[in-house]
Amino acid sequence: MKKELPKLFKGKVINSVNQTKTILKNNKEIEISNTKPNNETNKSVKKQINDILNSSDFVYKADVKILLKNNKEIKKTIIGRTNNSLITMDDELIDVSSITKIDLL
Repeated sequence: MKKELPKLFKGKVINSVNQTKTILKNNKEIEISNTKPNNETNKSVKKQINDILNSSDFVYKADVKILLKNNKEIKKTIIGRTNNSLITMDDELIDVSSITKIDLL
């Protein structure tokens, strides 16, 4: 008594997303991008933080050097993070959006 499984619907995926539009303004062709601007520095800072917290050296704390947007450099011991902040050993919260670079000491 062998029972066949029902056939699955396999639809075609059409990827025709246009990322730029061309418009005419004062008889000149102008290209406009449909995508939102990328905040590369924020992504790279988040990646740097993830790399530090996911490294094999990180057990419960990490000594780091943080460069802030106002060009101030601070050395802290971080123990974790929330969605928008780093938590330090001194029970401080450092806003991730104010960080331009973070490195291990």
